[in-house]
Amino acid sequence: MTSSSNRRPVVKPGARGSSPAGGSAGRVLIDDETWRQLLAPDSTAAASKFQRNFVRAAVARVTGTRPSLMHLTLGQAANVLNYIGESPAKLNAGGRGVAGIEKAGVIAQWTLLGLLLLVVTLSSPAGILLAAGIVGLLFLIRKRRRRRQAWEDETWSGNSDVSAPTPAVSAGVEASGNATPPHPVSFEAATPASGRNHATTPKGEPYHMSLGRSEWPNVEVVGEHAYGEGIRAALRASGALTAQRSEGEVESLQVELVAEPDNPYDSNAISVRWNGRVLGYLSREDAVRYAQPVRRIIASGLVAASAARVWAYDEGDQLRARVTVALPEPAMIAPLNEAPTGVNTLLPWGSGIQILKEENHFDVLSRYVPSEGVGLLFVTLHKEIYTLKNGTQRPFVEVRLNGERVGELSNVTSAHLLPLLEHTEAVGETALAYAKITGSALAAQLVLQAAKATEISNDWLATGPHTAPKLLPQAADYVLPPAYVG
Repeated sequence: MTSSSNRRPVVKPGARGSSPAGGSAGRVLIDDETWRQLLAPDSTAAASKFQRNFVRAAVARVTGTRPSLMHLTLGQAANVLNYIGESPAKLNAGGRGVAGIEKAGVIAQWTLLGLLLLVVTLSSPAGILLAAGIVGLLFLIRKRRRRRQAWEDETWSGNSDVSAPTPAVSAGVEASGNATPPHPVSFEAATPASGRNHATTPKGEPYHMSLGRSEWPNVEVVGEHAYGEGIRAALRASGALTAQRSEGEVESLQVELVAEPDNPYDSNAISVRWNGRVLGYLSREDAVRYAQPVRRIIASGLVAASAARVWAYDEGDQLRARVTVALPEPAMIAPLNEAPTGVNTLLPWGSGIQILKEENHFDVLSRYVPSEGVGLLFVTLHKEIYTLKNGTQRPFVEVRLNGERVGELSNVTSAHLLPLLEHTEAVGETALAYAKITGSALAAQLVLQAAKATEISNDWLATGPHTAPKLLPQAADYVLPPAYVG
């Protein structure tokens, strides 16, 4: 059904929707399938507050039930009015849809309410309680409407259908034109809903940018207000938002960071996506900082993955949300060197272990100290033997960088890793681990980031080898596919 149709479908008196607020006896109910057709997503502008209220009242007169319709567009409003026998021309009658007149109406409404509360409060000692009761009733009505809207979103799948691509402007945000979008966001109202704010999930294995570390989401995402549909979808999929709960939060949500070289607003833009849906963008400053490691991961055919914390409060006509992503410092995301050839197994990330005697191997380390002064390396761990003067043999762990010795672990620390190295040696694998390098042209220091034998699970031991992700060599820039979805 389109907004230009003048044909009124036959209302089936026997058809009953599954709404929790059914109409009274003798009233006609519009079934859920009809509502889904009437509220099919379109590219028309959002209906104003007074236009929505007019449609709600018209539906209530026919069905006995007042829907919420917070996300109603002008095309959908015309569909509904046609269906119930009202003229769509009434949407613009009496100044409805005229911004100046509607603003004056809203001011008048709130002014009258304020005067009413003032008179009631001053009328008698009990007036304060009565005024508080009026305010409480208003909040209850608003809460009931939000709950009703959540039910409509789940049942009728109109503008807020979590499975359908939607415009970049969140259906939960009033299209007032006053909000200023962040740099990567487009508000082209004429663009059809299909293909907007939604894309297929990037191909490839995930490259977890935290490298197994337990990271609390620490990087703020911007532009959430324009991507309410993706945020709602993520929270509903996790059960954090329901018809009965308008505030929700989910932690450790797996998201992808997607570089958008074709973004018309910023060629450095990096979007944060869940199941292909944009949740927001890194700020301009953070996008510049993380551009190199994210682009390197994507150019290598992998997906730049991380964990996010998403919180939202759905007010029906507005969604307040905050998204934060767990990201280490850019230099600690991708190793500076490639994993050595052969059968290697990458040890899980662990707490830092100081490598000893690295000062004796500065000639090797100096070739890897980055200009920023800090970086990440692949190193291999090997079991070696000290023979004391009395003939006693003492095993220890030697650390090598691209086959060259760069240090060793203390006797105490070696004891925590030797059982693990004996296991990898027995199955024909070389233990590979991450190490943090810090330094300058004068000196360098290495810290091993490997789990101890007591921290390794039996499942990890039973499977393998655990190969390191293969990344392209470091470069000034990488060729990336188009990724901007508008």
